[in-house]
Amino acid sequence: MQEIITLIIFTVPGLLTYFWINLFGITPTTKRNNSEVTAISILMWVPIMCIVLLIYNLLALLSRLNIPNFSYDIPILKKEWRYVDNLGDLITLSGNVWFILFYTLLTVVVSFCLAQLISKYVYRKMIEQVNKAREKNHIAPLGTHSTVWDSTFLNNESQIVGYKRNGEAESVKGCLIRVPRAHEAGKAIVLEAVEHWTNVMEYYDVEIEQTYVDIDNGIVINVYNLNRAREAEALFNERFPDGIIS
Repeated sequence: MQEIITLIIFTVPGLLTYFWINLFGITPTTKRNNSEVTAISILMWVPIMCIVLLIYNLLALLSRLNIPNFSYDIPILKKEWRYVDNLGDLITLSGNVWFILFYTLLTVVVSFCLAQLISKYVYRKMIEQVNKAREKNHIAPLGTHSTVWDSTFLNNESQIVGYKRNGEAESVKGCLIRVPRAHEAGKAIVLEAVEHWTNVMEYYDVEIEQTYVDIDNGIVINVYNLNRAREAEALFNERFPDGIIS
């Protein structure tokens, strides 16, 4: 039981923040091993612990205030709160079930807010400072996205693509509606209206805007210019209102 409580207090906050940050779109270029995740979790634990204990100690202060002509009926403030200013006090309080529940709930909320702050502001500022140093060293700056896959396909916008293996003449064309995350074990994509877009591309030449090439697996995904593709689709629909081309 003591091991579980220690895990909740000293490990879960950092792991939870790392989990939120990944969900918010900042993924590492490679999968982290256990040692790296542990080190990151420890670093994340420090600011979360400071915020959680600050909130806890403020509530402890409120619970001890004796203000004349002030009555309250808040059960949580009627408890005898113990100040926490060292690890000994924290370990002592870890034996209190109420404190563990309070700590866990507050950790979830604080880690979520902290991860939002990091992913929206801190990460971008860090990349800006890193790129300034890289430019001074005459090295190409880093992009906002950590992987080529993320920068190409995870932009929350419609994309008309053609998928094929390197060397193949024909490609499967369609509207891309589902893509995996960067480090998903098995990569798979979902294309919508494949037959429709195949017919459109047969009649109209649409400009290819980008080409994603997976060098290791020999996969080629052409990303068509969306405006041109929509114009071609409109012309196709006028020519074949029923979608029947034969």
